[in-house]
Amino acid sequence: MMLHTGELVAAKQRQLKGHSEFWTIWLENKEKLLSCCHRWLRNDGDKVEDVLALTCEKAFRAYSQSNYKIENEFAWLCRIAHNLCMDEHRAKAKHQDIVNHVSELPDHFFFADNQSTSLESDHWNTSLYNKLVKEISILPTDLRLVMQYKFLYEMEYAEIASRLQLSLENVRKRVQLARRQLISLKEEYRKYS
Repeated sequence: MMLHTGELVAAKQRQLKGHSEFWTIWLENKEKLLSCCHRWLRNDGDKVEDVLALTCEKAFRAYSQSNYKIENEFAWLCRIAHNLCMDEHRAKAKHQDIVNHVSELPDHFFFADNQSTSLESDHWNTSLYNKLVKEISILPTDLRLVMQYKFLYEMEYAEIASRLQLSLENVRKRVQLARRQLISLKEEYRKYS
């Protein structure tokens, strides 16, 4: 469905009006929320700031996407902030449980997960990525765009279809055709991984 210019302007105005309404609600309730967060997080200033910022972000997103009127704005914002404060308490308790468990067994050695990669592996991945970008860039335009959207920008098939105004089946077929043309690069990757 395509909107005409007048409809686009009206939609944008409704969106901006909603944004200003949210910020009015936020500013009216921010100080009370701050006080509640200090109480719930036992005056941990850093955590309070983090939770307040997350509350604002989460509430803004929810307010922007909702079509219904919020009856009690403070209660609504308060519930979001309270849930985030409780998430902080749970995370802290979980961390403390791990510390206590490790402390109770001083004769045991615990290994932490190590997600770092070697310099050679990083170099290989960068090299492979650059080769992939180069190979994609020489594909025919109709295949190149689909591959860039799918693998470089990590878009879903439906989003690609919408952006290129193609059917979902057509997008999948183009990815399949492009993959066939890039098969030599795939074989090279398997050899080194």
